[in-house]
Amino acid sequence: MASKDKRYFFAVGQKSFEAGASANHFSTVVPIADVNGEIIDDRPSEFPNRGRAWWMLRGEARVTHAPPGCLIMSGIEDAMDLSSSPDKDIYQLLQPTLPGLKDLIEILTPGAEITDPNALLDDFRMRCDHEPTRHVLVRIGDYLYGPLKVELDRPENDRMIEPEIRFSKPVAPHVVYRIAVSEAEGRLGHIRHKVIVQRDASKPNDQVGHTVRYEAITGALYEDLREGAQEVDLVSLQDAVRQVSRDFLSRKERREFLERLGRFAEEAQSSPTVIARVQSFLNEQHQELDALDQIFDALLSDEAFKPKIDKAVAAEVEKRVDAQAAQIDARAKERIKDLSTQLENLRADYAAEKEKFDAEKARRHKALDEELAAKKEAAEQELKAKREELSQQEELISQSLEAVAERLSSDRTGVLNDFLALEPLLRRLGLGGGPRSDTASEQASAARPSAPALNLPDFPASAPDRVPMSEEAFFERFVTHVEDCGFIFDREDLLAFHLSAKERAPVILGGVSGSGKSSLPVLYSEALAGEDAGRNYLAVDVNPSWTSPADLLGYTDALEHRFIPAASGLLNQMILASHAREALGTSAPVFSVCLEEMNLAQPEHYLADIIQAISRAPGNQFISVFDPSAVREDDPFRPYARLELAPNLIIAGTVNFDETTRPLSMRLLDRCNLIEFVVSERLPVLGMSAQTGARVVEGPAVLQADRDRWTRNTNVPARAIEILGEIQPELSVLGCGLTHRRQTSICHFIANAPEGLCSFDQALDMQLRQRILPQIRGLYRPGALEALGRLAEKLGKESDVPRTLESLARLESDARASDDMFLGEE
Repeated sequence: MASKDKRYFFAVGQKSFEAGASANHFSTVVPIADVNGEIIDDRPSEFPNRGRAWWMLRGEARVTHAPPGCLIMSGIEDAMDLSSSPDKDIYQLLQPTLPGLKDLIEILTPGAEITDPNALLDDFRMRCDHEPTRHVLVRIGDYLYGPLKVELDRPENDRMIEPEIRFSKPVAPHVVYRIAVSEAEGRLGHIRHKVIVQRDASKPNDQVGHTVRYEAITGALYEDLREGAQEVDLVSLQDAVRQVSRDFLSRKERREFLERLGRFAEEAQSSPTVIARVQSFLNEQHQELDALDQIFDALLSDEAFKPKIDKAVAAEVEKRVDAQAAQIDARAKERIKDLSTQLENLRADYAAEKEKFDAEKARRHKALDEELAAKKEAAEQELKAKREELSQQEELISQSLEAVAERLSSDRTGVLNDFLALEPLLRRLGLGGGPRSDTASEQASAARPSAPALNLPDFPASAPDRVPMSEEAFFERFVTHVEDCGFIFDREDLLAFHLSAKERAPVILGGVSGSGKSSLPVLYSEALAGEDAGRNYLAVDVNPSWTSPADLLGYTDALEHRFIPAASGLLNQMILASHAREALGTSAPVFSVCLEEMNLAQPEHYLADIIQAISRAPGNQFISVFDPSAVREDDPFRPYARLELAPNLIIAGTVNFDETTRPLSMRLLDRCNLIEFVVSERLPVLGMSAQTGARVVEGPAVLQADRDRWTRNTNVPARAIEILGEIQPELSVLGCGLTHRRQTSICHFIANAPEGLCSFDQALDMQLRQRILPQIRGLYRPGALEALGRLAEKLGKESDVPRTLESLARLESDARASDDMFLGEE
């Protein structure tokens, strides 16, 4: 039996045919030998049942359009249909390709008329019984010449079984060698074989088909043979003449070609092969010219022919002179006639164009005069209206000034307070003054207290002999720390939080109040810090009154021209992370922020700048905190008016699902990982003595360099793409069809899940619950529950995602209970 660990050389056995409901195209192939050159003589025993293998055509056009008899190279796998029927082959091809020069090179033998290998390049054409490999060796006498490149006259998708081919020199760095035939024959890697292929795709079992004979050597044998082979310089006649002509035409003093030829051998500017080819060509021409000279000399030496020749020459000269004069006269008259006609036509065209130009000129002058008169009248009307409007505004301003003067005299303090309240708005509209540079302004600024300095710590560099921490080791440290502090979480939830924290997107922990959501980010931050526990974690209590990013980050004091950071401390934490990143690079520590009960206010409002920043590519995730021109030059926050979301900053948040909070929008869910804790499943149950910070974590801190190593740039599993594509129709019905951003995030999450911590199905299960299920909406709509059932059925067949299936069953149960309650009320 054939080995599925080997690759083989096959001959395409027939033209492709269409089969199956999916309209796939198939063909069969005949095994020739394995890649080491071992010939397969007993094909039915090694490739049951017919000594062939199946081939589903897909991939590169050069391979899929290969005609019968063409050689391909491929591995094998079990065929999809393993029935014992005698007309079914048990193997099918796995990743077929055309053999290259390093794999296999065929040997072709032209007719006996070819004795000089240079003649192969003189537009020589050869009919083959099959399409050969792209590079071949040509047998002439007792030697093999090559490799030579095979040229086909037909396109890739219309190739013939018995093509007519041409040869050309290979492209550099390949050179042509002369190899003795005796060196190749009888050695391992020298292949001689013949097979029968079918011309008609409708007769796959036809044994009286087209017989194809092969002779080839493997790439390994070719490399061995060319070590002691002689390099040869093959030159076509056309190239030889071109090279010689180029050499001689560059010398202006050589006027006569025969003189140049006489000096050609002495100068020897071209290769010996080129010189030999040119001399051979010129010798043939000289022989023909000598034969013609002998004939003319014999005629001229015969006195009987001389008067006749003189008379015939004189008559022919006179005839040709008269004919030439007549032709010249006729052409001159015809030319004069044509020129006269053209002149008359040009005069007529000129007169017509001049008439049209004068008419168009008069029309445009008239239109321009009318347009100027209309614009003048409109401008006068507009000027009159503006004068009237200006008079009315002057009257209103006078009345307003009188009212202001009266109010200023009666309530001076109130007027000043109103102006101070409007001053920031006037500055934004460009009606108020910013920080001035005049002397009075400078004196006033000097009188104000200077802005407090922003004291940033000096981060110590990591030890040069620090051992990098593996992702598996850190996760075990995290799990151990959670257990040591008395908390009881499901290990898979801890893994989901860790894998989500690696992504450049916020992590949201959801569930009812008291399920332990707020403790998990603290425990994770402590595990990251290790023995270097510091102030790398910040908890932010969200206020229901927050409506803009200024409530979360800070605002500009228009009177003092200072930036006032918000009490949340988030901006300071972001500055610390960015400062550590700039100072230490990838050796920077990791910072964490947790927005507690973030849906008490509307996250899309106060997190607007951050949501927009995380949507951009890494390296372009900047937040515009405030306008730097609105603050003083010495303001310590001025350098951070535009701040980047540092990669060493983890943003998390907690949400409660009750009547006091706001639902999360699709826009936010599309950019985050939502991990929901369900108390009934014992996911985040706390121990009796659970307390964060109860134990010190042993070991060094995790640095951003470690997290960068944990992020793998691996290819997305094809299975993930297939499963997501399979469930896309049901997701569209449920109102949560996959967008490009979500699909990319899901695939990136799965690709970066280490095999030592979780399987593909576990990672897929997490992403289905974190990225897709939270966005399911409108189960009351017609067809939604049926789509939910189909989604569960497809996922149950395609993958092992038990927790996703449980969540889907719970969604369906809740939806049906809501329908029953609604019908009962009705």
